[in-house]
Amino acid sequence: MPTTRALADLPSRNETGAYRGADRADPYWAGMFPTGISDGWVNASQYQSASPDQKRWSGVPASFVMDQSEALAQMRTNRHRASILGALGAASTWRSVTREQLAAITGSAVMAGTYPKSLSAPFSAGLLAHGHVSAGFNRLAPARERMSMWAVGDQIAAYTRHRRALTFAEHVAVTGGQGWDSEHRFDRHNVLTTELALRAAEYCDVATVLGEKQMGLTAMLAAAGLSTAQSDLGRKPDAGIVRRDGLVIAVETTASVGKGFRGKIAKWAQILQRHPTYELPMVVLVVDASTPSQATSASAKNSTDAEIQAAIREAVRDFPGTALNRTADRLGMVSWSDWFPAPHEATTDFLDLTASFLARGQDRDADGWLMVRLLDPDEVPYREGSADAGEVIATNARLLAGTPHWLRSGTVPRTDQYLVDQVDTSGVDALVDPSVPDRMTGPGFTQSVAGRKWRHLVDLGDIAADHVAS
Repeated sequence: MPTTRALADLPSRNETGAYRGADRADPYWAGMFPTGISDGWVNASQYQSASPDQKRWSGVPASFVMDQSEALAQMRTNRHRASILGALGAASTWRSVTREQLAAITGSAVMAGTYPKSLSAPFSAGLLAHGHVSAGFNRLAPARERMSMWAVGDQIAAYTRHRRALTFAEHVAVTGGQGWDSEHRFDRHNVLTTELALRAAEYCDVATVLGEKQMGLTAMLAAAGLSTAQSDLGRKPDAGIVRRDGLVIAVETTASVGKGFRGKIAKWAQILQRHPTYELPMVVLVVDASTPSQATSASAKNSTDAEIQAAIREAVRDFPGTALNRTADRLGMVSWSDWFPAPHEATTDFLDLTASFLARGQDRDADGWLMVRLLDPDEVPYREGSADAGEVIATNARLLAGTPHWLRSGTVPRTDQYLVDQVDTSGVDALVDPSVPDRMTGPGFTQSVAGRKWRHLVDLGDIAADHVAS
């Protein structure tokens, strides 16, 4: 039987960071989200067109908002640059984050304030939206203590203008080299997925964690030189937990089971059947995040679990795979309360990511399910895995501002070299080893967190002109 421990008593990989798992408000057990979507979001464009009374009741301080052009101009300077990049990257990666989660990701306690000064410009530019959790117990909290959140704002085109002020490394840090968008804003779902990823990154022996934006099926198959079926374009799980041998645990968070969910699970089973782990190094884990009231009600909990199990059983029946690639071995489930049975507590099952999988033989329970430790390569084999494979993913993830800061230390790829490789620079001696801005690392994004520290950029001068002329 698993034992339960307080998060504060678990060894943390983020020992000195701000807002660790034990310090953040528990978004599941605190009754923060009785429903899926909060109605407390405010964009700068809405604020600026609102009446004086509406502005007052929005909670947004007048001093926090400026003209969009002024905001974009301010963002072209080095002022608060590290904080802005961190917030933009977190919102882009995880879709919706609480202010405490943002502080944990960036490593900056200042970010846990309701309206940190450093985020005034990106909010005013329309790149970020700010929202209060306005339901449940949180709605009665004093203004300064009400939990608030950040997400991508409504002025999507503003990022195109801001992009001109970013280095290539900064653009990659914010978007992973992908577009800037505000898709899939389901607050409870996103905040719980973010919380799960942060806890796994802090307490579990994993290589790294990835947000939805980095988990596109197309990108994962492209790594194996494969194209994606037309019907699967755009398919992404909600998050990824990367094992040290490179196997990716794809997280699908759900609070209810309906026709759409059953169709999604059937599609994942079909994909897993089509692509063995040597093509797609992935297992899919469904996390039942039904509300705390359901978790404490035996009938409701059993109903949700039973419906998820039925959906998996049906999907595995329709797409069983082969003897060497059994779909049942790559599609499992767990409930939030199995891993986190009370506020700020975790079971030992969480530490090795133990979940239920359909099984045959003597070890299964009466309903045919087997508890499997996903972080144990003996219980979930990945023949093509290696420490090098896991390190490659972790190394690339260090480039991303949405990666928790304690996982960002260490060597990273040279993004400047990627650009240089796209053109013929063989005749330009100055580009053999060009100087570049200091890379992003640690709690901030430069070697000097307080201010932007640059190494001298290469000045091609007449050399570049001669090379173009030739």
